[in-house]
Amino acid sequence: MVDTIILLIGLALSATGLALALRSDVAFIRNDTRRVQAKIVRHHRTREDGATMYAAILLLPDDRGGFIEVRDPLYTPFPKPVIGELVEVVHPAGYPHQARIPHPWFRMLMYGGLGYAFVVIGLEILGLG
Repeated sequence: MVDTIILLIGLALSATGLALALRSDVAFIRNDTRRVQAKIVRHHRTREDGATMYAAILLLPDDRGGFIEVRDPLYTPFPKPVIGELVEVVHPAGYPHQARIPHPWFRMLMYGGLGYAFVVIGLEILGLG
């Protein structure tokens, strides 16, 4: 009984992780993707449990000929890329405020790990694992 509850919690957590990841990628899936050059203008810094984490603040062109600042959603333990560096970013067509530095290996590992956990736990609950 306790094992089943733990498995159900694990299944719920992996399903929630997949749903949140897909939610953040819906605009990328439904629309064309644009690649533009952006400049790192500063870093957003946060402290959690004594660790300092950094997210790049990007300056990129918008669809009206101006520029907007966007925070990359991925936090890292170091302020990388460095301020002033030009990087290629992707965003869904018409949604430059959703721009992010592409991290294909990170996204592949995230979806792969969450999907694997969901399938393995689901099979275990069904008695097929």
